[in-house]
Amino acid sequence: MSPEPNHQHQTSRSSDFVRKYLTGIFLIIGLIVLSVFWGFSYRSNALIKNQLLKQGQAFFKEVVITREWAAKHGGVYVKVTPDTVINPYLLKIPGLKVVIKDQQGVTYTLKNPALMTRELSELAAEKGVVHFKITSLTPLNPNNRADGFEQAALQAFTQGQQEYFSFEGSGKQTFFRYMAPLVTTRPCLRCHAQQGYREGDIRGGISVSMPASEMLQQIKINRVYIILIALAIIALIYAIIRYISRVFIGDLNRAEQQLQEMANRDFLTSLLNRREAYRRIQEEMARSVRTGLPLSFILFDIDHFKQLNDSHGHNAGDMVLTQLAVKLMAALRDYDIACRYGGEEFLVVAPETDEEQAFKLAERLRATIATTCFTTEDQELTLTVTISVGVAQLKQGETIEQVISRADGALYHAKHTGRNRVVAA
Repeated sequence: MSPEPNHQHQTSRSSDFVRKYLTGIFLIIGLIVLSVFWGFSYRSNALIKNQLLKQGQAFFKEVVITREWAAKHGGVYVKVTPDTVINPYLLKIPGLKVVIKDQQGVTYTLKNPALMTRELSELAAEKGVVHFKITSLTPLNPNNRADGFEQAALQAFTQGQQEYFSFEGSGKQTFFRYMAPLVTTRPCLRCHAQQGYREGDIRGGISVSMPASEMLQQIKINRVYIILIALAIIALIYAIIRYISRVFIGDLNRAEQQLQEMANRDFLTSLLNRREAYRRIQEEMARSVRTGLPLSFILFDIDHFKQLNDSHGHNAGDMVLTQLAVKLMAALRDYDIACRYGGEEFLVVAPETDEEQAFKLAERLRATIATTCFTTEDQELTLTVTISVGVAQLKQGETIEQVISRADGALYHAKHTGRNRVVAA
């Protein structure tokens, strides 16, 4: 017998539900994995950038300490050589000895903290280490004029910001730039008092520029690796969930099919129960009306079945019912409908079969049952039974109850005319 459309539809709906449920789980797990790896990537990138910030802060502090030491001692005098730069702006400060000679006549010039900072920065830049620079909005030396980044930082310092940093590109190279303010101390006033600075004022700042291309490239590489790992894990989760869904849906479909079979079939004989048989008969009746093809009903029961139960027990009766159902199914076509109609009553509905053909089918079935030996599994008991059969063909306008009632009347007539026979309504 062909599978029912309702069952297929129900199975499809259950499978769709499972797929949607597992898809939801996959999306949630995928989002969690992406969030975890995004957080890890963000944290990793933040640590790398924080490392650059710490380095910038450390260079700034080292420069400030060096400047404070030089300012505390009023600057440093160095021997004048052909390459030595004499700061012309210091010559404008009254009372400041910019150039001196020792007793041997060797000339020395004063290197103030600002000039020291600039020359140290130039030396560091030549070595490819770090470039740093002292600057202000009103520098004494035009060479210390603030660039765009430094002007933005100095403006931020005037509003109370304690440090300023960002990434800037220069050609193919990217730099991490850091700047913090310089606070005027008493030794600084020796050179900067004429500019109107007072102790505690912010007179400028020191900017630090460090090559950051390699670190930024490392961040990009880390991001690519993290994305690839995350995608690989998500793909693995997807494969696992897809495999689980297939197994689960298969098990679910089998379980649903078993439940459907249990709901639609008689537990003892495995034939259709009356409810499911009526549903299919209604479909066949509608098809018969639509196509004009005949539809016949065969109703039969086992003769003296109560006496069989009383004599040999209900287990023997169940054995006969079970084996008779097997014989019945073997004698029918795939599209015939067979059900256990009552205790020992059975109903067969034969599509595209008229009353004469149904009568012949019922007669073959009766003869087969009459010549069959029903034996228990331990073969200790062997029984034979006969059946009485009523046959009726569906008439135009009849209901299912009406045609079965006519077949039942024919069955009743067969019982009262000697049993073990077929009677047509």
